[in-house]
Amino acid sequence: MKNILACTIIMFLCMAAAVYAADEITAKAALVLDVEKGKAVFEKNINLCLPAASTVKIFTASIAAKQLDRNKEVLISKRAAGIAPSKAFLTEGASYKVDDLLKCFLMGSANDAGVALAEAVSGTEFKFSLLMNKRAQEIGARNSFFLNATGLPEYKKRQYSTARDLALFMKEFLKEPFLVGIIREKYATVSGSDAKQIKVRNHNKFLWRNEYNVIGKTGYTLKAKHCFLGTFVRGKKRYIVVMLGSANLWKDLEKLITM
Repeated sequence: MKNILACTIIMFLCMAAAVYAADEITAKAALVLDVEKGKAVFEKNINLCLPAASTVKIFTASIAAKQLDRNKEVLISKRAAGIAPSKAFLTEGASYKVDDLLKCFLMGSANDAGVALAEAVSGTEFKFSLLMNKRAQEIGARNSFFLNATGLPEYKKRQYSTARDLALFMKEFLKEPFLVGIIREKYATVSGSDAKQIKVRNHNKFLWRNEYNVIGKTGYTLKAKHCFLGTFVRGKKRYIVVMLGSANLWKDLEKLITM
């Protein structure tokens, strides 16, 4: 009887702690997923459709990595060079290796690099977005819809995803070790056929915090607020962490990875 009572009390305390933690997270939606078990350690509104900002780049990169050779030279179109910032200021008419474009895209969130990759795969960014939607359906991410490869807001139409779907995209990303290696880098220098040196700095501030092992992709727009999609290791377990619509990115992220 005492054991049953003790277990009941512990269960109640755990449930209360989970609710309290959810209230403390400012993000509209969040998920911490045990990758091996496929079970959520923490979840909040995981099926709520929201703008995902530049966390979309994780999915774009995983598709591009499967379709393109890393050493392929990609010509920068007028449209890619003219896309809105953030950007690496790639030179129109110059060519860059896929590997270098991925570094600009994932580390520096460069939208010009993303458009160039999308065009290299599908001819146009719009056609690439159709591929994204098709691939999302194939892997079970059925509550996402994309109109571009970068996560930039579409002012006439709406694109969205969910914390659950983004976790599925991260699983795809983790299948490509060289992509994981890219988001571990703090700095990179890339250059194209025009020989211009482009310095890239990773937007993930947690790379400079030695007590954590968090890698991933940040995102921000006025509508989406702060977002994050990444992974971390605690003990011997790997987790995926997703956060959408946060008012306090780094504090929310620290709470999620240490709870």
